[in-house]
Amino acid sequence: MVRQMMLGLRAAGAQVYEFNTDLNLEALDCDGRAYDRGTFGPVWLRWEALRPVIEEFGAELIICNAGGLSFQPEVAGTLRTRMMLLGIALSDPDVFRAATSRIAKNFDLFLTNAAGMIPNYEASGATVDVLPLATNEEFFHPVPARPECACDVLVIGRANPDRVEPVQRLHQHFNVHLYGEGWELHGLPSRGLLYGDELLAALNSAQISVIFSYTPAGHAIGKVAIFDFIAGGALLATNYLAEVEKYFEYDREIIGFNGIEELISKIRFYISHPADARAVREAGRKRVLSEHVWRKVWPVILERVRAVRAAPC
Repeated sequence: MVRQMMLGLRAAGAQVYEFNTDLNLEALDCDGRAYDRGTFGPVWLRWEALRPVIEEFGAELIICNAGGLSFQPEVAGTLRTRMMLLGIALSDPDVFRAATSRIAKNFDLFLTNAAGMIPNYEASGATVDVLPLATNEEFFHPVPARPECACDVLVIGRANPDRVEPVQRLHQHFNVHLYGEGWELHGLPSRGLLYGDELLAALNSAQISVIFSYTPAGHAIGKVAIFDFIAGGALLATNYLAEVEKYFEYDREIIGFNGIEELISKIRFYISHPADARAVREAGRKRVLSEHVWRKVWPVILERVRAVRAAPC
């Protein structure tokens, strides 16, 4: 997800130096914890490791995207006299207390994926806004369906507690292809993990893909995967949420449901009405491509950072 955002920034015309923290663990300080991508606390960037890269590249803006990443406050303060700092959270509200609440005010602007967290960030002294969600259409696009991937319902994700019973019910009524970790503990067969071209093939071979819009801690949020899957060719069903309504019209561009019974009913309807299914699938993708791709969203984000920077203190 983070790399797709970076590629979208490049597509918008920016010169970008990609620093993959997973491949540069020596640049990270987790306060004595094992590296956890910011799940249980901040992941501090070591200035001595980043300094040569930043100075040689001549960065005007540093983006710390997800993973609880931040420079220590004193380093961030010095950097902000020379360049702009933008922080992004992709796992709020779950990581707020442990990680992002402790780093947000180190940035000129901090963007959260959860609009409901804005007051909490403001109370901490951070300059914060909502991250507009989008996708990278250069990667997520329709591909030919594969017979071995054909199914009624596609579900991709971990076996979070709120998902187990709905997926069990779906298995009772439909041919379900399930990918992700932890499902075997609940007697549900997982096909493993899904990436790249295999993911695109699965999205285009399923009649309906389902995203459950709740975090592991049970918070309802809009997810970037919604945009990725629709751009990738999926007919998508997800929970009715006000956050999603900001981007899509339910039951015209995306299928909405409240509860498993409504989800089962709508899956049956669209499977038996292929013309309606095709219309929603096509309308959703058209909306994504016209409004919600990173190469169009990034210029808006960058202008917001500049405006914050230029505003009088």
